[in-house]
Amino acid sequence: MRRDLVIITIATALILIAAGILGMNPSRESPATFSPDVASVVETRETVPGTTVHAQGTAPDIATEISREQVIGIVNGEYSAFTYSIASIRLADQYAKKPLYVIELVPVKGSTAERNETVFIDATTGDYYSPAQENAKISVERAKKLVREAFPQLAPDRIQMKFSDGLQYERGWAFSLMNGSERIVQGGLEPDTGGLKWYATGIVRKDRPENPLISLDAARDIANREVRNRNGILSVVLSESRLDPLGMPGEKIAGKYVFVYKRMISGVPCDCDGLTIVVDSVAGNVVEYRKMWSLPENAVTSSEPAITRDAAIKTVQDEATKMYPASASGLRIVSAELLWKDLHNADKIVPAPGSIHLGWKVLFDDEIIRAQQWPNPATGWIDAQTGSLLEMYYRH
Repeated sequence: MRRDLVIITIATALILIAAGILGMNPSRESPATFSPDVASVVETRETVPGTTVHAQGTAPDIATEISREQVIGIVNGEYSAFTYSIASIRLADQYAKKPLYVIELVPVKGSTAERNETVFIDATTGDYYSPAQENAKISVERAKKLVREAFPQLAPDRIQMKFSDGLQYERGWAFSLMNGSERIVQGGLEPDTGGLKWYATGIVRKDRPENPLISLDAARDIANREVRNRNGILSVVLSESRLDPLGMPGEKIAGKYVFVYKRMISGVPCDCDGLTIVVDSVAGNVVEYRKMWSLPENAVTSSEPAITRDAAIKTVQDEATKMYPASASGLRIVSAELLWKDLHNADKIVPAPGSIHLGWKVLFDDEIIRAQQWPNPATGWIDAQTGSLLEMYYRH
C-alpha cells in the first residue's frame, strides 16, 4: 500500500509539473527566448509548406538569438515606413532546420504598394529567409564569407543577407554590412558564382564644399584601379566620364564622378554589359560599383557592319519625321555608335548563338526634348547588317 501511495504521489507531481502548476523559475529563460502568454489562445496556420506558424506569444519556447525588437529594426531598415507597416510578427516552428520569424506587412494608405507581403527572418542570424535559397549554388554561409573578403578594410558588427529567386527582383544574394543600426555598405552577389555584382556606400553631405577636391583625372585613376582590383584584366573600354550633381537642382555642393566602361566582344562594345564606377569628388573613394556581365560571347553575330553610319542616321531621321513632322526642323543627332544590342533578362533568357544584333544606336533630340528640365535623348536602333529599324523610342 505504501509503495502504491509513493508511486501515485510521484505520478501526481509529474502531472502537476507538466501542467505548470508547480511552476518553473522564469529566471532560467534566455532573454531571447520566445515566451508564450498563457492567457493567449493558440492559433496556427500554414504559410510555407512544412512550417507551422503560431500567433504572437503563443508558440512553444524556441531559443533564438534575434529578439522581436531586433526584427522590427531589420524590417524597418529594409521596408520604408511610407510604403509598408508591420501588421504582425510571429515565431515559426523549425523549417529547413531554421527557427523563423514571420512578418506580415500591409501597404500604407496612399503608398504605391499594391498587396500585402509576408517575409521571413532567420531567428538565429537575423538574415531574411527564402525557401529558394536552399537550392542556391552559393549558401548563405559562403555568401557571407565572400562579402567579408570583398571588404577586408571594414569590420562590420554583422552581415545581413537576403536571397531573391528572380521572380520579383534580380536573382542573387543581397547583402548589407551593418554597424549597429547603420548600414555602411549594401550590395549584391552573383547567385551561381558569388561574384560581386554591385555595392554602394553613402556620401556625407553635411558641410560638403561647393567644388570637388579631386580632379577628374585623379578620380579616373581611382576608378581604373577599382576595376582592376575587383576583376583583374577585362576587355573593356572607358566610354564615358562625367561629373554628376548631388542633391536637388541648384543645390551648391560638390558632385560625384561617374565612369562607364563597356564590355568589348570582337572589338565592338556592348550596349549593356560593362561596369559603372562612381567616385566621391570630395573624399576620393569609390561610392558605387556596378557590374553587368551576362552575355555569352558566341551569342553575337558578325562584327563587320554592312550599313554605314550615315545610312543608319538617315533611317532614324526619316522615322522621327513621320512620328513628329512639326519637330523635324529642330531634329539634332546627339551620337551614333556601333554596339551589340545585348539588353536581355539574364535570369530568364540565355541568348542563343548568333542571336544578338550588331546595331547602330542613334541618340537624337529636338526642341521640345531640349526644353525639358532633364532632357533625355530619344533612341533609334538600326540593324547594322540589314538596315532595318530594330527599335525606336521617341515621344514628347
